[in-house]
Amino acid sequence: MDRIKEAIEAVINRYHTADPFVIAERLNIEVDYAVLGKMPLGKTMYDKELPIVMLNDSLRYSPQRYFVMAHELGHVILHEGLNSYYTGITSGHDKLENEANEFGVGLIGLLYVEDNDRLPETFEEVQKEYGIY
Repeated sequence: MDRIKEAIEAVINRYHTADPFVIAERLNIEVDYAVLGKMPLGKTMYDKELPIVMLNDSLRYSPQRYFVMAHELGHVILHEGLNSYYTGITSGHDKLENEANEFGVGLIGLLYVEDNDRLPETFEEVQKEYGIY
């Protein structure tokens, strides 16, 4: 099993949920909405050693906030101590962005099962409900 799958499994087993906002709360990660312009959609910063996730205010009522939060949570868990941001651009990502995306997609897929008591029939179902783009 690769380290991203292991990280997702460990987080879900420890916190009994795949909801990235609940996981962040239980990890004492501060999550704030801020006016960030069109981009980035989210970013992770550190105050001393404590992570702070900033989500673009444009996501406040959008289902996309779940995927962006899961992506940023991936950075916190997989890349501890590194500042990062999520733009929503799907090409040209470096290794860390790809890992955070993989973590986010995996976590959100399991959140879909948690919320709906079934596997999705199509990827589009998950995209629509949680804003994976």
